Amino acid sequence: MKKDLILILILSVFVCVLGFAGEMPKAVKAKSFILSGKIIDTKSNEYLAGVKIDCANCNKTVYSDLDGNFFIYLEVTSDENLTLEFTQVGYSSKTLNLRDIQSNTGNVSVVLTAE
Repeated sequence: MKKDLILILILSVFVCVLGFAGEMPKAVKAKSFILSGKIIDTKSNEYLAGVKIDCANCNKTVYSDLDGNFFIYLEVTSDENLTLEFTQVGYSSKTLNLRDIQSNTGNVSVVLTAE
């Protein structure tokens, strides 16, 4: 009886040690920032309102305001390659790679061409 209890105790400790021996998950570091800018018409140099800015990889969509300004809050991990697509009825869509945009810390100017 005593041997059975000792054996059960040893096996219990062994199982517990194996349960904690697994590799701990690594924390994913996310960089968050706000990207802002203006959207301009090529021919008239006027600001475009209501342009749809879509980040497909992060499931976010925003629209430019009446003065062509836009602001989008993004959280990016180091291994993500996000793209922003700017679309407006009557204009050619434009896709920008977020890695290229991140190097520009100021406001981003996006120029759309009428179709």
